[in-house]
Amino acid sequence: MAFLFKEEEVESVAALISQLKKDELRLRRTQNGKRKSEPRVWFRGLPDDSFLQVPTFYRKGYNIEAEIYMMNLFKQNSHESLIQIPRSEWEWMFLMRHHNLPSRLLDWTENPLVGLYFAVRSEEGKSTQDKDGVLWCLLPSRLNQWAIDWPDNDDTLPMLTDSPDEYSRGENESISLYSPSKMTGLPKGATRIPAAGICARTNRRMQVQMGVFTIHHANKDPLEKIKDGSHIWRYRIPAGRKNSIFKDLRRIGITELTLFPSLDNVASWAAELLKGD
Repeated sequence: MAFLFKEEEVESVAALISQLKKDELRLRRTQNGKRKSEPRVWFRGLPDDSFLQVPTFYRKGYNIEAEIYMMNLFKQNSHESLIQIPRSEWEWMFLMRHHNLPSRLLDWTENPLVGLYFAVRSEEGKSTQDKDGVLWCLLPSRLNQWAIDWPDNDDTLPMLTDSPDEYSRGENESISLYSPSKMTGLPKGATRIPAAGICARTNRRMQVQMGVFTIHHANKDPLEKIKDGSHIWRYRIPAGRKNSIFKDLRRIGITELTLFPSLDNVASWAAELLKGD
């Protein structure tokens, strides 16, 4: 697979920051001989560098017709537990994703250290600590140039919303074609490549993780295999460095407690502090 930059190995938090600085310089655009700021970059950490960036919805073999039905079942049984009822189809999608229902969404973050955390994190019942991790880097505006005809060199991003009043520009209408209600009854061959968008961060987890999303249409290709790869690149984290990086992230406040705020994690964190390193 061809990517925008050659894959680099990252063995520490400091090494990641150093590499990010180098890539930011390479990304800076020039206009009339003057440097411009670098384009917006999103990050996504995975604990195994062999994992493809395909949403759980397609990895588990669901078809488009099942999406609305799953959403309706979720709505049927969730109202009693909700303090605030989602106002739109998109908000229901984000809530369902938050609670791990299979979705066409992929989670990204605007914070590289949050992405790094997910690349080195060890989850109970999953044996990925002996696997190299990976931190993916995405240029969302470049992806959108292909997906929804977003203007070239424009780093604004569409709002994933049902309300035209919240559109950034006219092209926002194209992103609505990715919503579940617009996906049903698609003509054969009517498919788009994944697109990127922002949304209202309606829960604390999305806020602290600085969450943003890409969404697949009917195209099931991994995100890294879209077009010529000039929208994406990655850093590899050696398996042997995961634990050290995890501890360094904890020292600077990137922890399970800060990224997944809940009473269960408050209790786990209190017990973990007694263990030391």
